[in-house]
Amino acid sequence: MDAPVRTTDRGSWRLVARRDFWVRLRERSFLISTLLNIVVISILVLARAYGGAGAGPSFDLGYVGSPTVAHGAAELGTRAGVAVDVRSFPDEPAAEAALHDGSVDAVVLADRIVARSALDATLGGLVEASARAVKIDALLDAHGVTSEERAAANTALPLQTIEAPPPPHRTENAEVAFVAVILLYGQLFGYGIWVATGVIEEKASRVVELLLSAIRPRQLLAGKIVGIGVLGLGQLIVVATFAIVLALVTGAIDVPLSAVGAAALVVGWFVLGFAVYASLVAAAGALAARPEELQNVLVPINLIILVSFFISIGALQNPDGTLVTVASILPMSSPLAMPVRMVLGAAPAWQVAVSLLVIVGSTIVLVPAAARLYIGAILRSGGRVKIREAWRAAA
Repeated sequence: MDAPVRTTDRGSWRLVARRDFWVRLRERSFLISTLLNIVVISILVLARAYGGAGAGPSFDLGYVGSPTVAHGAAELGTRAGVAVDVRSFPDEPAAEAALHDGSVDAVVLADRIVARSALDATLGGLVEASARAVKIDALLDAHGVTSEERAAANTALPLQTIEAPPPPHRTENAEVAFVAVILLYGQLFGYGIWVATGVIEEKASRVVELLLSAIRPRQLLAGKIVGIGVLGLGQLIVVATFAIVLALVTGAIDVPLSAVGAAALVVGWFVLGFAVYASLVAAAGALAARPEELQNVLVPINLIILVSFFISIGALQNPDGTLVTVASILPMSSPLAMPVRMVLGAAPAWQVAVSLLVIVGSTIVLVPAAARLYIGAILRSGGRVKIREAWRAAA
């Protein structure tokens, strides 16, 4: 139960925050996690800058008998940016042997195409289009259609072509969003674990009993969340700044302002998401009796973060999907999903506003509820505390 209000402990949470900040800052795990984030970001940015766009697909296509279909597929592939290397075989056994040893991907026979395994859709489409063109030519020959008439039939109509302008810098924004999701997931997960670990360590060692003799439980919880949260925020800013500078130096990002705006979104949503997750994991840590029980207690919360991460990765391909849209509004998944949709320009203003209202409102409800569970469980020892027991104990 919360202790009576003392006039001397109103700012005690600052002392707790300062202590947790400096203790975690000096830990080797903080340095390792910072270096790991920088290494991962460096790989992603350098791959974008120097990896190139990559060559188009290429295939080895064999044939037995007439070369018309195979060579027609190769010609169509050239127009589509697909390399098709054509090889001739004297008979079917020779062609099948080439398939088995991997020399070719498929072989065109008189009335069928044989593939080594599953026929690639691109290669299959080229062969089918070529075979269809051969049949059309045969039909036109049978009806005596002249070459001039065929050319006239194949001439495209003089229609005016108007291309809708694509979203500006869509590719660059998608890459920025991908990096943002990875950073947010790592920060929310890693620093949430730190909050829970600090709570269970103090409980198991009974240090919390000494602390609570001088400070109220809510002050202790608030200080721990603020201290570790500020450390995580600082690391996030450092890593994001490093990523932007590296991208600008290497030329990986053509629009610096978009990257800066994305970094600001990541930082803002980290603050909102961390307030919710840190409160929940702190309460979960208080429910456990020993550090060994912590992983089991945190499983539901970790699953929510993991599912939100995968949904957000999917948002890179389909930011307007129903599942992604719903996830960007729900309070537990919006810190990961909404920044992606905002960076890609897929989130209308009203959805962003609703998402902010929902997560702020949820924070107002969840943080006091988590604090009540923390208060009811932090001093109970001897075994894992049930949620109902902790809730009633803090009444």
